[in-house]
Amino acid sequence: MAGYLMGVDIGSSDCKVMVIDAQGQAIASSVQSYPTFYPRFGWAEQNPEDWYQAVCRAIRACLEAGAVQPADIIGLAVDGPAHNVALMDEAGHLVYPTIHWSDLRSAPQSERLDRKHGDRIFALSYCRVNPAWTLAQLLWLKENEPDAWRTLRRVLVTKDYVRYRFTGAYQTDVYDAIGTQLYDVAADRWSNELCALIAFDPDWLPEVVSALSLSGPLLPEAARDTGLCAGTPVIVGSGDSVVEAVGIGAIRPGQGIVKLGTAANVNLVTAQPLPSRQSITYRHIVEPYGFAITATNAGAATMRWFRDTFCRLEVEQARAQQLSVYALIDQLADGAAAGADGLIFHPYLSGERTPHWDPHLRGNFFGLRAGHGIQHFARAILEGVAFSIRDCLQAVQAIGQPVEQVYLIGGGAKSRLWRQIICDVLGQPLVKPAVEDAAYGAAVVAGVALGVFADWESAAATCSRAEDRLYPDPATQPLYDDLFELYRAIGRDLVTHSHWLAQHSDTGRDA
Repeated sequence: MAGYLMGVDIGSSDCKVMVIDAQGQAIASSVQSYPTFYPRFGWAEQNPEDWYQAVCRAIRACLEAGAVQPADIIGLAVDGPAHNVALMDEAGHLVYPTIHWSDLRSAPQSERLDRKHGDRIFALSYCRVNPAWTLAQLLWLKENEPDAWRTLRRVLVTKDYVRYRFTGAYQTDVYDAIGTQLYDVAADRWSNELCALIAFDPDWLPEVVSALSLSGPLLPEAARDTGLCAGTPVIVGSGDSVVEAVGIGAIRPGQGIVKLGTAANVNLVTAQPLPSRQSITYRHIVEPYGFAITATNAGAATMRWFRDTFCRLEVEQARAQQLSVYALIDQLADGAAAGADGLIFHPYLSGERTPHWDPHLRGNFFGLRAGHGIQHFARAILEGVAFSIRDCLQAVQAIGQPVEQVYLIGGGAKSRLWRQIICDVLGQPLVKPAVEDAAYGAAVVAGVALGVFADWESAAATCSRAEDRLYPDPATQPLYDDLFELYRAIGRDLVTHSHWLAQHSDTGRDA
């Protein structure tokens, strides 16, 4: 089949669009950002209209960048983050801003749901209650925004809202249905019991279809907005994490992914869904496999915090020399030996998920002495995030699926030093793919759905390529093993003290 495939990734802060050919080669890409609003401490909101407008701009820019004719696009698929839902009335109008997955306002509702119904919610949804998930967020809306709750009749996860604007179809796939925590995973249907916990009518939820389904032809209005041809096939798509997985070829049990993005994830393809309270359990696009996710709130966002808080001179130097400030921070960190001369960092700047699942947990530097300089802080931060990722890896290993291969992706993985630190801390060989964008994975999904690739194995053989392979350094791995045990011991002690601080500080009360 001649022509190009398009993938649309609606991320946590921007939209990326990519066009690829039938050999998996990237033809063009474009990125457009949109804002996140922080009206109160611990709150984070987005406007779904911003998603749609950014997607339209990105598609037009991508077509222009690659000199691609709209008629050459034979189909597209969409992906996006789980849990971020557009809240709509019967006519499809927005009734309240999207509560972002990083928003902590529903922590009281989450704790109450867990206390009263936690075991049953886990049994049905395969996941523990968390303020990042739609169930607790909707309960917050019910209790705090009665006008919005009274008119609420539709909820659509990020990619589904944009695709709704493309095709008019009110649909989702199984992955994002699970992410609402309103889905009975074993029964493979919306759960009347979970909906009843928040007095939400399950008839208001979208139809659940295969990620490879044709959602519909592109509507004329969406064609005018995007510059694409009306009638272009639009594939349902799925969540960004699993779409990334198929884009790099993680389609078999035992293949794992470490993603060092704004947050950091460790994901694992399993032979079947294996629910655990230490992980998030989805179903993979490739049936009948499962997809387990463990997550730390600490990732590249921690390095941005370090840049803004500690590195003003480096920011000015980078600007003057037209360099990346992160390259200068890497040079600083490389000036300290492994272990940062006894300085240990716990990167709990926004609470923590795996293994603590505690939104009130606080971070710290431990072992600080007069001889430490900025290079030790830089090194300790890179190592602290790596220790947090090791926590995630151990949690996902505990569910019972052997880990046979691990890919390393994400913006933070552009740092060669950070890649090697993670490899050494995990004690695990790593593969860095040449192309790892979720938008690329979405284009691959469109290719499988439309028959450009015969099956998932053919898609992986065509599209998956390695840029780098890393192996643990036997000289540093024993040191990191010892430091990790100390990191965990200190982390256990942080829980009580963190909760006291959350109760007695102004920001803690606002949260």
